[in-house]
Amino acid sequence: MVRVPLPRFFRPLVVAAGVLSLAGAVAAQPGAPTVASLPATSLAKDVRLTATAYPTNAGKIFKWGNAQWNDEFVGPLKPMWSVSRQSQVRDQHGMLTLDATPTTGTVVAALTGHSRQYGRWEARVRSRQYAGTGTPYRVAWELVPNTGDHCGARSIVLSDYAIGSRVATAHLRNTPDDYSFGKSLDLGNQFHTFAVEVTPDHVSWFVDTRVVMTERRASARTGASYDVRFRLVGTPGTKMRKGRLQMDWVRYYTLARTNALPITAPQATLGTYADAC
Repeated sequence: MVRVPLPRFFRPLVVAAGVLSLAGAVAAQPGAPTVASLPATSLAKDVRLTATAYPTNAGKIFKWGNAQWNDEFVGPLKPMWSVSRQSQVRDQHGMLTLDATPTTGTVVAALTGHSRQYGRWEARVRSRQYAGTGTPYRVAWELVPNTGDHCGARSIVLSDYAIGSRVATAHLRNTPDDYSFGKSLDLGNQFHTFAVEVTPDHVSWFVDTRVVMTERRASARTGASYDVRFRLVGTPGTKMRKGRLQMDWVRYYTLARTNALPITAPQATLGTYADAC
């Protein structure tokens, strides 16, 4: 039987009931497809059905235990989030949502009061490119030192990409070095889960439950304490194209549990960060 878990948020009850009835009818047919394979037109708008056959987060696969801190974005935006533009950042349908128009410029949501030096951070993220013309906004889901950021020169970036592109890049920056690693992905309004593990002897990057980069060179680590930040980054003096960034949830885990699976992966590519200040 196809299992359809109730979403954390839902539209009027009749909509949710209709979706459940649809899934039950499909499940009764021989060789019925899973809910995940149903066409989008058969599912109610704004209701997210979550497949339960497999985890979507590295925390579950690598058995990091319970999150020490998390935000599932249920209800109004919590005061722990500092935002650059109140009208452009909100909790919408259980997701932290940043909207950037052709004229807003960069939009930021930064977590306050939860700096950590080591641990594991993870978020489920998607972006959307709207119709129109102009330069796409860039997505930046990052950990920023609580002191001495130097314009991004000491940040850890879990995903950096122009909306609509097909490669997300991670960065480990420690002035002047920039250790980077790219991952090909479908970034067109699709959810992806990005995570990073920061320890005294390595940094590992995870995408959609898989470890894709492990960097052990000491020069890649700053030893800083980090804060979570999400941005839609505009280009000054340029006409931008309307874009959106949404986070389904964000979580922090300690290093109390060792990884249940190996974290062996290629190291990053060393370059130079040119925008330090």
